[in-house]
Amino acid sequence: MAGAKGGGSWKVAYADFVTAMMAFFLVMWIGAQDQKTRQSVANYFVDPAGTAKKPARSGAVLNDPAYGSVPKEEGSALAKGRDAATRGGEQGPATRLVADWLAADPKRHRDWKEKARACREAAAASVAVRERSESVEEVAAKDLSVRLSSTFTAGSPVKGNEIYEDLIMYSLKEVNWVELAEDLLRH
Repeated sequence: MAGAKGGGSWKVAYADFVTAMMAFFLVMWIGAQDQKTRQSVANYFVDPAGTAKKPARSGAVLNDPAYGSVPKEEGSALAKGRDAATRGGEQGPATRLVADWLAADPKRHRDWKEKARACREAAAASVAVRERSESVEEVAAKDLSVRLSSTFTAGSPVKGNEIYEDLIMYSLKEVNWVELAEDLLRH
């Protein structure tokens, strides 16, 4: 046994080692969990009491859920309760803006609904549907999403200014065109 002088310092080092190993294994365990579990753990560390309903900071790796009512929710496209077939979670801001733009003008919305109907009819006669590799809705959504995307990306409103063109094109790449097409086909 160690004498009276300095004989217990190994206990501190061992306690630090055990704590570090526990933290390491917790991180490894959390990393192996599904997205929902990781999001729950992240939300706990953002707000352990569970009182805040807004993200603590912007630019987080994971999207924090937002709670509460949305102003004019009934009049907005893809409002609360929509069941997206392409991906879960919240709709991105760029997708929301395009959806609101489509729904804002009744004539524009009717025109796109008519294009959606035409895409569905064309899809019914497609090779992919006849071979049963894709459903009519999948083929129609792909075709309509290409039409939607090309409408927005066909011409840049700021010709000659590269930075603004790049920013606009980057924003348009953030839009989930298939989700918008599925919404037009659904309603």
